[in-house]
Amino acid sequence: MTPSAPKTAASETESSAAALTEAANDKALELAFLLASLPQNIRVPGAAAPPAVAVRRITEDSREVDEDTLFVAVEGLQQDGHRFIPQAVAAGAAAVVGSCTLARLEERSWWPRHARTPYIQVTDSREALSWLSAALYGFPSRDQTVIGVTGTDGKTTTCSLLEAILSRGVGVGVITTVGARIAGIEQETGLHVTTPDASTVQAFLAQMRAAGCGYAVVESTSFGLDQKRVAAVAYDVAALTNITHEHLDIHGSFEAYREAKFLLFRSLFHSERKPGVPRVAVFNLDDGSCQPLREALAEESARNHAAGVSTYIYSVADPTADIYARHIEYLPEATRFELVWPGGTVPLETRLIGEFNVSNILCAAAAALGLGIAPEQIQQGVASLSSVLGRMQRMDCGQDFLAVVDFAHSPASLERALETLRPLVAGDSGNGGGRLIAVFGCAGLRDRGKRRLMGQVSGRLADFTVITAEDPRTEDLEEINREIAAGVREAVEGAAEGDDEQARSRIESAGQAGTQTEAASPYYAVVPDRAAAIRYGVEMARAGDVVASFGKGHERSMCYGETEYPWNEQEAMLSALRARKTAVSNGQ
Repeated sequence: MTPSAPKTAASETESSAAALTEAANDKALELAFLLASLPQNIRVPGAAAPPAVAVRRITEDSREVDEDTLFVAVEGLQQDGHRFIPQAVAAGAAAVVGSCTLARLEERSWWPRHARTPYIQVTDSREALSWLSAALYGFPSRDQTVIGVTGTDGKTTTCSLLEAILSRGVGVGVITTVGARIAGIEQETGLHVTTPDASTVQAFLAQMRAAGCGYAVVESTSFGLDQKRVAAVAYDVAALTNITHEHLDIHGSFEAYREAKFLLFRSLFHSERKPGVPRVAVFNLDDGSCQPLREALAEESARNHAAGVSTYIYSVADPTADIYARHIEYLPEATRFELVWPGGTVPLETRLIGEFNVSNILCAAAAALGLGIAPEQIQQGVASLSSVLGRMQRMDCGQDFLAVVDFAHSPASLERALETLRPLVAGDSGNGGGRLIAVFGCAGLRDRGKRRLMGQVSGRLADFTVITAEDPRTEDLEEINREIAAGVREAVEGAAEGDDEQARSRIESAGQAGTQTEAASPYYAVVPDRAAAIRYGVEMARAGDVVASFGKGHERSMCYGETEYPWNEQEAMLSALRARKTAVSNGQ
């Protein structure tokens, strides 16, 4: 079963992007002026001077084109935008920019015969889109201090922490996977959006500037960096949380994925300095990317002697780092620790749970300290952030067990999440205590290698796993779930034969006690419908258990086939909790 009321992701994102463009930009600029903003390496030598054409909008979507629009044809992962030039011309495009020669377009029938629309060839239309969009909005990032946050996990939380810290002094705008906020006001970004398209990024930055925001915090994904959506953003601070096994289906290899992340840091050396604003690189000593990133920065520094980028290295516990934590206390109601930095120490308290959130706080604090923010302001900002949507978010209907919604969707993030939740389970599951119940799936048309790995992680660290849907797209959901289940079985069998006494005790207990529900295995169940899977986990819960659903977090859609259906993980969990509460009160 799939959720109801379908809505395509493209239509939602495109309509909101178009509205944003209208709101952020109300003047037309000459095409020649926009083209003059392009870096030399993107321009084609010997190109004729462009005609006098006014441009009010820029888009890569032919469906958004009208007479004032510059259409930029971009070759995508699934379709080549040059194919849609005839539609853009028919809609009255002011001009077209592309990376194909005009002869090549005519050969493929991608250029209308007798068309009089100006065509400008560039070497890279994707990067051109970023620079042209920035020029249309007056290069807004040049008037703000811009902090880019990248990494596999923790980006959104780190961005939210920075927003909380920086907003205590001046207006802040932020773009994350959860959404965008301008001076604290939520903005619509569409469905399944990480780093938005280049034009939308620049439109948001322009709105931030208009609202008086001195800081812009931009969650910068590997995909957004690799696709050059933020190529024209003038970053001042680059911060890295971690780099783990993810998005290999897109990047091809871990090394390529890592290098995409490093593009954010390399950009610090290639944009004009802003008066009085430092350039800062922040990265994680506890992560395997630390040394390769050091080498990449040294390489850039050797080529750009005048760049002057300062580095701030943080660690949860290693005192050789510039910034680290000590005296960490994980309490039921809060986490407390001392932040140690070259200027002294500052006590911090947060309602965010887990060691990985200590790491996220250190990352945000390092970026803030690099910008000269006072430790007291960091202390207040960290304390003020009570939760982040879909990140270790507690869901409460008065039940006698803990229910959590979290975005963990990679083997590493799932492992960290389960290790964080284990101490919150009442007693020891091997001796009749509480259990840790994990509900999750894996996305279709994404990295297949992580499915078995995530099953192994859950089989090793959870007491029971409910395997379900998570954006199967056009793949066979049953096959996806079989791959996850294989990983669970491998972990259970390995633990039963291994030396981990706690894991073996949990497995033996599950095998003896069953699950109080009808399951094909005492260790896992496959429930394809996600809402039903969450209900399954909630219904089997006992006092002292922890039930956590992973993978969707903040997302507001689920993809079946090629259609996005509205989805709300928090509502699904609350609905299951309410149904259980009603059943209990009725004596069922």
